[in-house]
Amino acid sequence: MDYSTLTALKPSAFEDAAEGYRSTANMAQAAKDHIENVVAPGMRESLEGVAVDVAHKELRELAANFQYTQTECGVISTALNALAYDLAAAKRKLEAAVADARAENFTVNPGGSVTYPAGPDKVDGKIPQGGTASGVTTPSAQDINRQAAFFDPNPYFARAPGDCRPYRRRPGRGDGCRREMGAEAPGPEG
Repeated sequence: MDYSTLTALKPSAFEDAAEGYRSTANMAQAAKDHIENVVAPGMRESLEGVAVDVAHKELRELAANFQYTQTECGVISTALNALAYDLAAAKRKLEAAVADARAENFTVNPGGSVTYPAGPDKVDGKIPQGGTASGVTTPSAQDINRQAAFFDPNPYFARAPGDCRPYRRRPGRGDGCRREMGAEAPGPEG
């Protein structure tokens, strides 16, 4: 996640979504309980016959569907709350780092890079020059970031623009190469 995304992030949106799923889970539980405790017993007491037996079977399946909905919504609600908690922690850490940088008279740029002034005191006989630091300062790390931008978890295809050679061939699937930007893709190597 980059600087601008994290600064604009609102973890409360995930908490609100989690609350919506929790409410849906509660409604599903109430519907399941109503079917099992009111509707089904009421039918058993006042009706009889083959149609009632079929209706009871359908009500059991409906109650099971509500149980499933309740469980899944509970899982989603828990996951969203955990995500909101983790994102809020990351955002607090970022805000603290930005506050520390500003306290040192550094400038935090919109892209997340930090501009710092020249040093006030000599170090090894020279006054340190000011400059700008980004999260990726070495050429090797910059290359890795550039490669990561094109990462595709699909092990069959490379994702660099213009390069659609597969990492390996899939049996019975031709060369498996993607056609990108309307151009013919090269075949596999080796």
